[in-house]
Order: sequence, then C-alpha cells, then structure tokens
Amino acid sequence: MTKAIIIGGGIIGLACAFYLRKQGMDVVLIDKGDSGAECSSGNMGWVCPSLSDPVPAPGLIKSSLKWMIKRDSPLYIKPAIVPSLSPWLMQFWKFCSEESYQRGYTAGLELSRKTLSLFDELEQEGCLEFEMHRKGLLFVFLDQRYIEEKLDNYSIVESYGLPAPAAKSKKEVMEMEPALSDAVAGGIYLPAERHVRPESLTKALKKWLISNGAEVLSHTEATGFIQEGDKISGVKTRKKTIEGDHFLVTAGAWAGLVLRQVGLHIPMTAGKGYSITISNPSIQFQQPLYLGDSRVTISPFHDSVRIGGTMELSGLNTDLDQRRIDSLKSSAAQYLRSSVRGDEQAWCGMRPMTPDGLPIIGKAPSLNNLFIASGHAMSGISMALSTGSVMSDLITKGMSDIDLTPFRLDRFSSKKTHKNQTITVNM
Repeated sequence: MTKAIIIGGGIIGLACAFYLRKQGMDVVLIDKGDSGAECSSGNMGWVCPSLSDPVPAPGLIKSSLKWMIKRDSPLYIKPAIVPSLSPWLMQFWKFCSEESYQRGYTAGLELSRKTLSLFDELEQEGCLEFEMHRKGLLFVFLDQRYIEEKLDNYSIVESYGLPAPAAKSKKEVMEMEPALSDAVAGGIYLPAERHVRPESLTKALKKWLISNGAEVLSHTEATGFIQEGDKISGVKTRKKTIEGDHFLVTAGAWAGLVLRQVGLHIPMTAGKGYSITISNPSIQFQQPLYLGDSRVTISPFHDSVRIGGTMELSGLNTDLDQRRIDSLKSSAAQYLRSSVRGDEQAWCGMRPMTPDGLPIIGKAPSLNNLFIASGHAMSGISMALSTGSVMSDLITKGMSDIDLTPFRLDRFSSKKTHKNQTITVNM
C-alpha cells in the first residue's frame, strides 16, 4: 500500500490525512506536539467561504504604520523583530494593492468553493461527531461608513454560488442580536456562513484516523529528511526514520523551518492571534459577530463563548501578552450592553502567514514526492476540508480540479540545495 507521511497535525494536516486515508492510502501523521493543539485549538472556528479575502489589502499600509507600535491595536509589530522581519514586511506591503487583493480574493473563493458541501458531507456520513452551527455571520459597525465599503468588498461572492451579503439597519441588528448596545450603527449579514467548535473538529478527525488504521504520532519532531536524487525516501525523527512514498508538510507557522531541511526557503512568518474562552457566559449570543471597526470576533458555542482577534508579529513564540487579552475585552465592550462574565481561559496561537496572504499548496519544486499545504493565515478551519480534498487528489491522481497556480511555492523566490544526501537540521 502506498504510504503518505504528513508532517504537522493541525487542522490542515488532519484534513489531508482524512481524505488520503479515505482514498485507501496508508497514512502516518506526525506532530512535534499534540495534534490539533496549536493554532487549531483556540481559534474562532469560522467556516466562512465569503471571508476568503487575503490579509494584505488596499489601505492597510497606512493603518498598519499607525497600529504597529501600539500593543493594544489590531496589528502589533514588536520593534525588536523588525530587522529580521523586514524582507517579509516589504513583500507584504507590496501586496497591499487593489490588484493583488482582488487576485488573492478570487483564488481564495475558488479554493473555498466546495467548503460548505464538504462540511455537509461530513455531517451526512455520520463518521465524525463535532459541534457545528448554521447561524450565518453578522458584521456590526460603530461607524456607518464601513458598511457600504464592506458590502462592495463582498459583492463578488455571488459569482461563487454564495448569497449576497445584506445590509442591516441599526434596528435590525439590535433585533438579531439583543446583546448589542445602542452604539452600534448597523451591520451586514452573511447568511450562508457557519462556525464549528474547532477543538471538537480536530478531536473527531484524530479519532477517526486512529479508528481507521492511520498512525498518529504526537511529540514526534521532524529533524531531517533522507533525500535520494529528486525524491524524499524518509523523514528523520529523534527516535527513528519513517519511510514513505509521499511526504506532505502541513506544519503551519513552522513549515518554513521544516522545509529548510530540504533546502527550500519560503517567506513564512507567524502572526500571533489571541482569544478568550468564557465558560457559562452571562450573555448568550445568537450568532457569530464580527466587530468591524475593531476587528474583534465573537463565536458562541455550547455552554461557552469565545472572543478573539488581533494580529501580533513577534516571531515564532507562544508568549501570551495579557495586554492583548485586555484589549480584546475592551474592544468587545464598546459594542455590548454589558460585559461578558464567566470562567475565562486565555489563549494565543501562531497563524502561518505568507506575504500575499494565500496558502502554499502543491508540489515542492524539483522534488517529485514532497508536497506543501501551509500558510492559511486566519482561514485554516474554513479552508481545511477543501485543502485536504485538493491535496488528496493531487497526491493520488497527480491533478486537482482546482487551479493551484495562485498557491504554488514558486510564486516566491526559492532555492534548493544539498542533493543526494541526508540533511539534518536541529530545530
């Protein structure tokens, strides 16, 4: 049986493993920690194909320069990391143009075209038990001017089979979400969007994989690859070498470090996101909320609510800055009649960020059996099943029904070194 080795056990790796195993492939999934426990565990769980637009956007340069030194802003860049991050930042700002944004948005919508139907299939098959809600998504704004701007922005979604976003008056949003305060000016409703409890989805995928014969290895770090000509024959861990026929890197923000071990250099950085999960909350929200002016989000789950957002560029670390958590609370308070009270659990995680905001999906240049699926930024949950399905087709059939040109690694400058030898890099 053909064997696929997947390096990285977040939601993207789990989804890829799921579809490859369903195709009958022997699957080994390895993760340096616990699978599903990094950025996949504390995010907002949004399944929102309409929100497939890339992070770099027109006007963001001006905003980011204003925000970057304020620790409580939507985007904070740690001054100490600016010198090492400057090449990535220069590329990122280059993509903050209308042309690049529209091109990236179109690519993201194409990748996400089957997202909702794939989640439907999961539910209909009954093979996975996870928490999913069909309540749409409500954008709310304190400033009326943002509403028309966002409506125009998302008008393209109708071309991809999604219902058009609908403008909502102040009265309408207050009726839809009684927890909102009089400060809210109005909003936009996206009816087709959903949200899941991300931990429940990753747990269900992991359980299914183990039950269906896949090997899931936690606390197993890839320390090097064995390369023979234009192929990889094995991945080295601290305990053993795992041989296989196909190798797929789904290591998220750590993908750059993993790929350096075969001489591939990708412009990947970590964008730290924060969230607070409040158990037994004092407020029961009716649907997920996007607090548009402050870029803070709210997801209601069974018996809890999660408030999340912000982007921090401070390197690859999971240090939790309490000031960012406090900022989430104060930002949410501007929109709500009263503060959300309950048992709080703070979290931060590393979002994998490329300069153009699109993931890297496809075969690695010059290596016939090495594949990459990393860099989904804030859309990991939303794009996971579509990415898993695409990668399964690409690995088993050598092709995909989605044009992967916009996601190719070689859209960035890259280089490859060290042929015909075992490459070992300590991480």
